[in-house]
Amino acid sequence: MSLDALLDRARGSRARIVLAGVDGGFAEATAGRRSTPALPVSEVIGSGGTRPEHHPRLGAVAELLRTRKPNQVRDAIHALDLAADPVRLAAGLVAIGDADGLVAGPGISAEALVEASAWTLGPPEDGTVRALHWLLLPDGSLFGMADCALAGELGPGERAALAVQAARAHARVDDRAARVAFLAGPPGRDDGGALEAAVAAFAERLPQTPVVADRRVRFRDRANVLIFPGGAAGHLALRTARDLAGALLLGPLLLGPPGVIMGVTDDANDEEMTGTVALAARFADRAVT
Repeated sequence: MSLDALLDRARGSRARIVLAGVDGGFAEATAGRRSTPALPVSEVIGSGGTRPEHHPRLGAVAELLRTRKPNQVRDAIHALDLAADPVRLAAGLVAIGDADGLVAGPGISAEALVEASAWTLGPPEDGTVRALHWLLLPDGSLFGMADCALAGELGPGERAALAVQAARAHARVDDRAARVAFLAGPPGRDDGGALEAAVAAFAERLPQTPVVADRRVRFRDRANVLIFPGGAAGHLALRTARDLAGALLLGPLLLGPPGVIMGVTDDANDEEMTGTVALAARFADRAVT
């Protein structure tokens, strides 16, 4: 899938994507001045857009914050101050149905997105939020990589659950069926068959999705969803592959929250920013239809 193809599909979306905490470059990249025609961005909150304290739905989001966590809100004025945070306000718009998805701009950490989504949309069913990035290679290959932002070291059950979420998400945006690979260190360094246990747990939950245990990162089966043993390994692999392969880094997408919440890396270029918004539109369009 090329970037142009991804953008073309997104432009046909009926989703309402709100950008938050953005700088002028991010808003411009998605508004049609560099990307023609424009992507389905319904609103920009922050630099280059609406000032949060002047937003017409600030009061509604403030009331949502008070309702969800009354012990963290002193009074109505404090609630308005909390709601005036651009990312928290944008997540609140998703929660109350005024937007279908959120993409936060450079400088907004995955942890900040988790905090905002938990307060406004509520925590995921299993209480855990993970992150999924994509690498879009020059030849059009799209690879999902998880978790490269939030996770510490993961046990077999946690890795299996992450892989199920990642495979389902990847299947919604790629023309190719998801093929999952659990990555691990070299032979002899496995902790008692943990890798095989994760593969078995995944296969039980998604029996129709091909899955392999890849100890040497050979990708003979052309896996396109890569599950790392922890966040540090995933992060290093993601950044190295991006630079060496000349790939575009899209996301992350938060896995777990009941809404479409995405961000971009601090050093994302125009193509990576527009590609991430296009992915958000694809996910959110599925949600509204």
